[in-house]
Amino acid sequence: MKEKIGKICQRIEKENNIRILFAVENGSRAWRISSEDSNYDVRFVFVRPLNEYLQINKPAEVINIFFDRSLNPCTPENTLVDFSGLDVFKFVKMLSSSNPTTIEWLVSDIVYYGNQNKVFKEFAMKNFSKISLYHRYKSMCRNNYLKYLKSGSDVTYKRYLYAFRGLINAKWAANFRTIPPINFNETLNKSKALLPKSILNKLHDIIKLKLQGKEKDIIQNIVKMDNYVESFLKDDGEAPSEKTHATLNGLNKELRRIILDK
Repeated sequence: MKEKIGKICQRIEKENNIRILFAVENGSRAWRISSEDSNYDVRFVFVRPLNEYLQINKPAEVINIFFDRSLNPCTPENTLVDFSGLDVFKFVKMLSSSNPTTIEWLVSDIVYYGNQNKVFKEFAMKNFSKISLYHRYKSMCRNNYLKYLKSGSDVTYKRYLYAFRGLINAKWAANFRTIPPINFNETLNKSKALLPKSILNKLHDIIKLKLQGKEKDIIQNIVKMDNYVESFLKDDGEAPSEKTHATLNGLNKELRRIILDK
């Protein structure tokens, strides 16, 4: 599949007149919790020719394209390979504020096309804001929990994993002061001091069910997990307090190099 995704990247480059800097997996496959029918979540950063930035109407900063099992363009409902790309300007702007999405793209160990930018990755590793990561991951937990689990609109094992991934990554950033591992199993195995044993065991059970293809089964709410999320969302006592003041000179210099293709 890597070769096929690489060819689609070349096709996207040609059809959109862009250059893809790198394309990675950032979904359940990267998190090592995918099932046989899991989609491929391909995320990429692209740059346009210089002249396209020098115009009144700003070019699109986001490109979303979906492909079915025959690798033909399709609607989101029939997707096997989901491509989502960010213009390098938007990507670097998000990275400068420690947006976890951009950091995850840089640390993903499944690379389909190109190479992750070393300057961007070094900036992420050395200058990430613990406060920002904590609150953004907590927001991911809150959004998944309120929209799908508490509302009862889409209660599935998958939704519980997504909500708890945000919760655990937030607690990881607050307590360990590092970027959480991209591999969610690794995160769980090293989080024994962060969560009750009963919650960790339940998450391991849910992952096993997901691997069996039961991730989308409609289930009843799991009360003890809901209660734990509710408690977590109400308490910011463990939120980091120190602020990060990183210079953006290195990012700006690298951005200019990329745009000018030096």
